[in-house]
Amino acid sequence: MERYTNKIVIITGAGDIAGATAKRLLSEGACVALTDFSDKALEEVSAMLKEAGWGEDRVMTVQCDVRKLSDCEAAVAAVKEKWGRVDVLAATAGILRHFPIDEMTEEQWQDVVDINLTGVYHAAKAVVPTMKEQNYGRIVLISSIGGRTGRPGVGVNYAAAKAGVNGIAMCLGYELGPWNITVNSVAPGPLKGKMFLSLSQDKVDKLSAGVRIPRLGELDDIAAAIAYLGSDDASWTTGEVLDVNGGLQY
Repeated sequence: MERYTNKIVIITGAGDIAGATAKRLLSEGACVALTDFSDKALEEVSAMLKEAGWGEDRVMTVQCDVRKLSDCEAAVAAVKEKWGRVDVLAATAGILRHFPIDEMTEEQWQDVVDINLTGVYHAAKAVVPTMKEQNYGRIVLISSIGGRTGRPGVGVNYAAAKAGVNGIAMCLGYELGPWNITVNSVAPGPLKGKMFLSLSQDKVDKLSAGVRIPRLGELDDIAAAIAYLGSDDASWTTGEVLDVNGGLQY
């Protein structure tokens, strides 16, 4: 299926979800730009994609700290200089700092809010002018079940930021629809990825308790959801939150 032929995609973050999403969209014909504040992360995902067979004609990386609007705007400018347009944004950049509120530091609160919420706002704000000019755009944000319900082991910083991401999707879906720009979010449950599995086993057990399909989510499960919402198959879907969580309901 070549839903992304001639489509230009920016993915913020160069972690597990970003890498899986890049591979999925490249396989469907996209040109993909990955951004991250870490040069090492960009080098690793670039090497992984190169090994999978995609070269510089289809893949680019841009150093970008989503906490800075100017970085996001510079990344969009670099992508437009190379490929001329931006069709899709997948905002996957995020971090975990799960602690009970009485143990959480101000720095841990602010780091998560700055990257997981303000960073999403900056990424969307940076692409919207170009998408309005084109009268076309697809914006897919990454939320979490932790932003949908109270979950054991989820930090209040993470829950607040991810709930805010859903609010951004709903608000911008309404605001940007007249320009043929859709905005949706994907809310994953517990995933088999580096960020989740870096937690203690106790926290993993708490966060995955209640999954009805008895496995952790695969990164490809999330990449498939992003691929759908970023494609024209979802051209009349906007302001929605797509739960991909194995049946977790609480």
